[in-house]
Amino acid sequence: MVIKEYLRSKGEGERNIVLIPSSAHGTNPASAVMAGMKVIVVKCDVNGNIDINDLKEKAIDNKNELAALMITYPSTHGVFEENVLEICETVHKYGGQVYMDGANMNAQV
Repeated sequence: MVIKEYLRSKGEGERNIVLIPSSAHGTNPASAVMAGMKVIVVKCDVNGNIDINDLKEKAIDNKNELAALMITYPSTHGVFEENVLEICETVHKYGGQVYMDGANMNAQV
């Protein structure tokens, strides 16, 4: 909801697409939908890492409506994305924000 309001304040209220990795737990897409966003799932590899090529393709395809990427760090698979900087840069390049859910970190600590 904060990202949605932030984008609206910038005159970019049409941005309503949230990219969510297939490794995310169910509360991430549910939260995005409850906030009025549309969810597009990004593929992950066999180790649970975000598929960078799929992310880039979906970011480009939705560049005019891209609002955010929701990423759980570490992921539900326990993966710390090695390419997290590239992931964030890609989303920012196409106008989106990155929401980083640290819920899994609490359990690990």
